[in-house]
Amino acid sequence: MANSAIGKQMTEKELALLIKHLNLEQSEADLLHESLGEVSEIRLSGDAKQQDGWVEVKDQRIIVHDPLHGGEWPVLSSKAPVKLFVNGVYVETERTVASTDRVYWEIDERALFDITVSEDKLVASFRLRAKDRYAWKLVKSEPALKAIVQAVEDPSIVLESVHISDVAAQIERKSIKSNLDIAAIHRELTSPTYLPVVVAKGRAAVQGQDAKLDLYFSEQVESQFFEIGGAVDYRNHLHIPSVNDGDLIAKKIPLQDGTPGYDVYGDVLMPAPAKDIIAVAKSGVELTPEGEVIARKVGRPRMTGGKIRTFDVSTAYIVSGNVDMETGNIVFSGDVIVYGDVTDRMIIESLGNVYIFGCVYNATITATGSIHVRGNVLGSKLYSGYFGVMFNRLYNTSKALSEQLEKLLSAAMMLEQALAAKRQTVRFGQLALLLMENKFPEIPSTMKELLAVVASIQHIKKKEYEGIQEMSGMFLQPARMVEMATLSNVQGLIALLRDTHQEVERMQESAVKIIINQCHNSELKSNGDIVIQREGVLLSDLFSTGNIHFRNEDSVCRGS
Repeated sequence: MANSAIGKQMTEKELALLIKHLNLEQSEADLLHESLGEVSEIRLSGDAKQQDGWVEVKDQRIIVHDPLHGGEWPVLSSKAPVKLFVNGVYVETERTVASTDRVYWEIDERALFDITVSEDKLVASFRLRAKDRYAWKLVKSEPALKAIVQAVEDPSIVLESVHISDVAAQIERKSIKSNLDIAAIHRELTSPTYLPVVVAKGRAAVQGQDAKLDLYFSEQVESQFFEIGGAVDYRNHLHIPSVNDGDLIAKKIPLQDGTPGYDVYGDVLMPAPAKDIIAVAKSGVELTPEGEVIARKVGRPRMTGGKIRTFDVSTAYIVSGNVDMETGNIVFSGDVIVYGDVTDRMIIESLGNVYIFGCVYNATITATGSIHVRGNVLGSKLYSGYFGVMFNRLYNTSKALSEQLEKLLSAAMMLEQALAAKRQTVRFGQLALLLMENKFPEIPSTMKELLAVVASIQHIKKKEYEGIQEMSGMFLQPARMVEMATLSNVQGLIALLRDTHQEVERMQESAVKIIINQCHNSELKSNGDIVIQREGVLLSDLFSTGNIHFRNEDSVCRGS
């Protein structure tokens, strides 16, 4: 009967083969599982039996069995917070394993709490993640080809608890010391919210205020023409800002220093230094100790310069008719007002604004301020603001000549040293003349150009350039140069030339404009806006660092 019962389940031959491959270290329960076919599939193909490997988790152990006769190898993976290691290598996803592999696990646990400090170091926060830490135990799993190792907390075994002393110790280790709130920590441990709780605060530095200038005049000059009785009123068209003696032009609001603060570590936080404004008053303007800028003559108030703001009251040079060969070129340190036209090949250079009631024909107009042309512009060049400085002949020639003389001076000093080494002496004037003739032949032509510009300067500025005229004239007379040229007077001329081109540069105004009706075959460059009030532009080049406005809806921009 017994043999008959066994025969119903498997033959004696099959049973013998199973015993041959039996792992004698297996428990009776394991043998029973195998014998009943519950662990893996037994495939019968002739005399060979293929058996897959398997993994089982029980009694806090991971048990691995290898496959038989070409069966599949078992695969292990884990689920957080379990971290699985095979032969010391962390298993990130899943991996095949064998019975000979060293498989072990650990729990990737977060800290029960953490202390974080904000990026600006002004706030430190305490966050409770869990009040107690429990032991972990593996979740039992039945034997399978693919197994996922999981673990759960065992609330019956408490490994660690958070106390206020633990939090205080970590705060101390992080050197956090400003305005500690221990009571907030105690409240969170007593009634956990598991949200960040502020436990220390710094105080932000209070930023200071930069100095500023309040202007009591408009920097814009509006050009508005009106017809009265059918005729254009040319004398009351410009709304030019003007002041009288004693008028308040501007006021400087002094800077205010900031207040230092501190972070949660107790370190001092210094505010960024407030920026000051350097205000300078020229003749005709008074700067009081209270920072008030007061006009001391009648004229147009203006503010020029960048880092150093210079206040001035500009007077005007007025041409009642045309600028032509009879008037000559105009170079003036203030505003220029022309009630007629500017004719062929004439030049106006203004260290201020230029107002032209007529047209501009084949001429060059440069202004460190704005340019207003009532009529049309034909074949001309108009440069305002920064471009008015860069294309100003006084600026360019004085700058070029100072650089050339600096090179000549350096070469002369080198020659003097070489001659002194040979115990020979030569007059400085003779050395300078020889260098100018052989190495720096461009100096005389630059000087002639500068003297021509200085000769064109109108009225009040002439006296200030007499020194340049006198000293430059010496260089154009060789005999006089040999006798009178010295190191000191060449250095003096260089200083005068530097002051000249730097003064022109400082006269650049802000918020400049070029305002015209129309232009043809011309070049306009503005360090602000360009405004076309009527027909438009033809075959012209317009450069603006601001905007180019066409006020008339029918304006055109052709070939430009």
